[in-house]
This record gives sequence, structure tokens and C-alpha cells, in this order.
Amino acid sequence: MNWQKSLARVVKALRIEEARLERELATVKHRIAGVTGVVGGAAAAKGPKKRRNMSAAARAAISRAAKKRWAKYRAEKAGS
Repeated sequence: MNWQKSLARVVKALRIEEARLERELATVKHRIAGVTGVVGGAAAAKGPKKRRNMSAAARAAISRAAKKRWAKYRAEKAGS
């Protein structure tokens, strides 16, 4: 009977260690997924893309070009 108790303690210790290793493995997988963007072998749904910043000068140039195009459109429309 004594060997059965010893065996039971060993099995219990192994199950506790198994649970700890499973938690650790889940943590490692989560960290890998964060680095590679992959979860469970499939591509993870990525969050919104980071918006690019545009300089004030670039916005002004785009604004001027748009206003020029609209002015040309309106002039052609008025002329026909």
C-alpha cells in the first residue's frame, strides 16, 4: 500500500507540473502571436492600421491642387 501512496503523490505532482507547463506554453504562444501576428497557425485579425501623419505643407499643397481642379471644372461647366 505504501508504494501506491508514493505513486499517487508522483502522479499528483506530475499533473500540477503539467498544468504549470500548459500555462507557460499558452503565455509563450501569446507572445509569439504578438510578434508575428499569428494565432494558432492562422493569420490574426489585425487592428486598425496606424494613420500616417501628413505635414501641414503637404496638406496645403493637396488643398491647392484640389481647389485648382474644381475651379477648372466649374469654369468648363460655366463655359458650355
